[in-house]
Amino acid sequence: MRPLINILSITIIVLTLSGCYSDNYRIKGTISNANERTLVLEKMQLDRDLAVDSIQLDENGKFSFHGEKLAIPTFFKLKLSESNYITLLLDSTEHVTVTADANNLENTYRLEGSIESKKVQILNERLKTLRTAVDSLLTIYESLPADGNAQEKNEIGRQLLIELDEHKSFIGSFVMDNPRSFASYYALFQRLSDNTMVLNVMDKKEQVYFATIATSLNLLYPESPRVKQLYNYVLSAKVQERRQRITQELQENAEETIPEIKEKNIQGEEVALSSLKGKVVLLSFWASWDEASRRANDHLKKLYQQYEDQGFEIYQVSLDRSKVLWENAIVKDELPWINVSDLRYTDSFPARLYNINQIPANYLISRDGDIIGKNLFGHLLEEKVKEAL
Repeated sequence: MRPLINILSITIIVLTLSGCYSDNYRIKGTISNANERTLVLEKMQLDRDLAVDSIQLDENGKFSFHGEKLAIPTFFKLKLSESNYITLLLDSTEHVTVTADANNLENTYRLEGSIESKKVQILNERLKTLRTAVDSLLTIYESLPADGNAQEKNEIGRQLLIELDEHKSFIGSFVMDNPRSFASYYALFQRLSDNTMVLNVMDKKEQVYFATIATSLNLLYPESPRVKQLYNYVLSAKVQERRQRITQELQENAEETIPEIKEKNIQGEEVALSSLKGKVVLLSFWASWDEASRRANDHLKKLYQQYEDQGFEIYQVSLDRSKVLWENAIVKDELPWINVSDLRYTDSFPARLYNINQIPANYLISRDGDIIGKNLFGHLLEEKVKEAL
């Protein structure tokens, strides 16, 4: 009778352990060419990456990590170094198998058992393609001589916008096709090599993507720190929009009050718009990548040379993203006036403050600090400047 009892006991223990184990998430696999390096599993939190476990890989490179059932979808890193890692997105009790080459985890890894992790992999591959294209175009631009062909530089700027727009279109489709996926959250916060976000929450069209995922995930995972962060991020953007509308209304109803701008020039020095009070000031908005802006600047140079000695000044705000492109345009076009930028592209704070919807755009400000003209160009601008002086 004892043997039967022992067999039953063992069976119960095995089933119990098996049941407990099935309630865990599990990550296993093989890392080739590991050479006894240490593989670290990290949980990606909002404020930091938290080391969960680690293992020294032997010559066969096999590894296995497991942990308690995940209450919400969670991002992890499998990491050999700060620059050599892969990102996983696990849900509940998923069992994932990973194979990769230790020399370059990101470019070689294959995985099974996690649909969400495969979505993250697709997103990372598309982002890498975008970064390569953007970095290549910027390298070509920087290699051109300062007095190089303006048409060639404008073409590079146009290609940059095409690459970004195509990627944004891909992200938009991905997000709308996966509204309940944390991979969509991951897609919203992709960044270029210079750490600039690809999507802009202040852009009306792109804000829809942020709001869609924030609303959808908040219904499913209201206690998730990432969902709370995203939800508050969208709310903050909407608050900024309301403040902008209020500022615009105040400006329209009381034009004697000029919203202050204080941004850095290409030397890194802060220059305030208010520091020019007493002069007739043209507050001009432009961008190095915009051909119409560059043409408008040609006329402004003649106007500036003619009236600078009489108390006329230009305070120009660039809607650029790249400091290199911005500086090169100023040097090449020989722009002699004040030029500042926060390098936030269409998310430029001064542009939002003055409700700039297209460029070039401008405001003409009197010596007393009153707005006396808006979007004046050519002879109309010259006549108004002469009148103000």
